[in-house]
Amino acid sequence: MKKSTKSKIEFFFFKFFINIFKTFPYKFTRTFLAKLFVFGASIFNIRKSLANEQLKMVFPDKSDKEIKNIIKKMYYHMGLTTAESYFGDKEKLFKTCEVQGWENLKNAVGGGKGVILATGHFGNWELAGKYIAAQYDLAVVGKRQRNRYFDEYTNALRLKDKVIVINKKNALRPILKMLGEGYIVSLLMDQNAGRNGVLTDFLGHKASTFVGAAKIAIKTGCPIAPAYAIRNDDGSHLFICEEIISTEGFTNSLEDITKLTEIISKRIEKYIYQYPHLWFWVHKRWKGRKKARKI
Repeated sequence: MKKSTKSKIEFFFFKFFINIFKTFPYKFTRTFLAKLFVFGASIFNIRKSLANEQLKMVFPDKSDKEIKNIIKKMYYHMGLTTAESYFGDKEKLFKTCEVQGWENLKNAVGGGKGVILATGHFGNWELAGKYIAAQYDLAVVGKRQRNRYFDEYTNALRLKDKVIVINKKNALRPILKMLGEGYIVSLLMDQNAGRNGVLTDFLGHKASTFVGAAKIAIKTGCPIAPAYAIRNDDGSHLFICEEIISTEGFTNSLEDITKLTEIISKRIEKYIYQYPHLWFWVHKRWKGRKKARKI
């Protein structure tokens, strides 16, 4: 079967189920999808073994029962995030959000050089983006999805909420343009970068980490704003805008770029240790460490 045909069929069923769920009350859809994600993961082992392996690597002192519980809560959270992203009422969701450190982001924007917002696949980062975009110009850098119809549909929803998407491939020029226009540009810093990254410590193990945030910030002098989304146990959301990371004193050398990249990476690390179920453990984070550039 041709890739385009397969993509069309996949998207047809995706839209079919989207339209079905829209006929149900949101509360039902939210609960159903959360439980469906947990059930699907247990039946089809959707990277469940990978999550288990990586969790044991990072938390060697946790029991099998504790690891299993984290994985279950992770899939449940993924289901909730899916429901909120495709079926939730934005204004109602905003009322469940609390922001800590908003002044940090406000001050960074006020500098007039644009802002690199450094974050990760943590909590409902999509909702956090919408929240920020409601008050500031925001662009996010993302990888194009395998199914282009799904990719276009999802990006159209983001654009509707004033979130501009920059394709990760050949992203440098549009990022610099957006920063020059005073935008906040969001970069997800927690995925394997392979040969495109530098070797840093992440959750106690060597990993290849993307250098984009560090290199661009050093080049432009724009501030780096670490920000993270946390889902509370009661379903509400806490968005944390941490103190700005300044690039003053850093040069464009590999040593300084690596140092700054690890500083950024360490910011998200502490939240993963505190809320492990909110992170994306199904990504092969440490796969490309042997290919990373070293000082």
